[in-house]
Amino acid sequence: MRRSQIVSLLLAILIGFGSLAGVLAAGWAPVLGVQLQGGVEVLLRPTAPADDEQLDRAIEIIRSRVDALGVAEPDITRQGEQVVVQLPGVKDKQRAVDLVGQTAELRFRPVLLTFNPFDEAEFGSALDLADAYNGAIGTFNNEWVVNVDLTDEGAVGFDEIAARYFGQQVAIVLDGVVESAPVIRATEFGGTAVISGTFDEDGARDLAVALRFGALPVEFEQDDVRTVSATLGEGTLRAGVIAGIVGLILVGLYMLAYYRLLGIVAVASLAISGSVLWSLISWLGESRGLALTLAGTTGIIVSIGVQVDSNIVYYERIKEEVRRGRAVRSAADASFKGAFMTIVWADLASLIGAGVLYQLTSGTVRGFALYLGLATLIDLAVSYFFMRPLVVFIARRLVNEEPRRLGVLRTADGDVAPATDPTGGTS
Repeated sequence: MRRSQIVSLLLAILIGFGSLAGVLAAGWAPVLGVQLQGGVEVLLRPTAPADDEQLDRAIEIIRSRVDALGVAEPDITRQGEQVVVQLPGVKDKQRAVDLVGQTAELRFRPVLLTFNPFDEAEFGSALDLADAYNGAIGTFNNEWVVNVDLTDEGAVGFDEIAARYFGQQVAIVLDGVVESAPVIRATEFGGTAVISGTFDEDGARDLAVALRFGALPVEFEQDDVRTVSATLGEGTLRAGVIAGIVGLILVGLYMLAYYRLLGIVAVASLAISGSVLWSLISWLGESRGLALTLAGTTGIIVSIGVQVDSNIVYYERIKEEVRRGRAVRSAADASFKGAFMTIVWADLASLIGAGVLYQLTSGTVRGFALYLGLATLIDLAVSYFFMRPLVVFIARRLVNEEPRRLGVLRTADGDVAPATDPTGGTS
């Protein structure tokens, strides 16, 4: 066994179980989705009739806002003219609820003091820049402000206002509320502006998020806000967990019965992959608010089959070489290259499917695609850096040229014969 293989094996074990120990010590755990842990449900109703295109656009904007808050995997659906928003595991529920229904319609209007009212006909509906800005925060004179970068169209309109009302006050109005009314000190602003007011940090950040993703195409009012329980129910969730554990145990027992010592490698590979995946999901939940939904769990379950198949591909290659009369030691080394290429192509098919689903779908389906893709990438790494060196180690140190320890038996005349399949066939 080469030194590089020993180092690879030790590093895989260290990364797998070390990462798991790290997240457990930090107290991190996966953030569960609405189906698994419950959350907050907000019912939004348009204040005026809205068509399908407006409602679909509103759902996209709301999803982007919620994702920017760190609430991943929100469940946002339509029920007639209502928009139903379910937010899992929200730390600041009121903040999320306030942001979800905020229209974020930004207007610049002259203050009616001693000059003529703003001419809407000339500048177009009070210079409604709902789709002409992006928002970002940073502080000014110990106050939280929002920097606004206007599009080319918005910059031209804003400079027209600045030129007309130079030296006078122009109110910055968000959803009908005057946030501030600064005096115009320049005739050109180069497409940038600053919104100041009585903001705290969260308020400034939320305003920046609302501006960044644009105004809702229709004004909503909150029809209802309530806390919802897990849609699966505690009993169903517990039954699902038990079924998953039993399934894993049965898979492990089958691999041990059929592949003998190599079955140990299969079980160990699943343990390493599971440790890395658990650590990654926990870290994403803690740092990015990524929620593990029911669909994501399904993707992980599907990936278990992908990982077991990777082991089987390698093991069957070894058994084929042994049946041809090759020594077990050399068969373990020689079989991996061809087996790994098969594993790569098989995993690539899963990755392509996961990538297409992630790009073309939304909501919980993206969770399925994301976790399937992550688990498949982990499988590739574990197959190369852990499974291979461990199989080589077992072949050199534990098999002692006894193929039966790999599930391959010798006949009376010394030839190698397949072992009996526990299901009734032959290997």
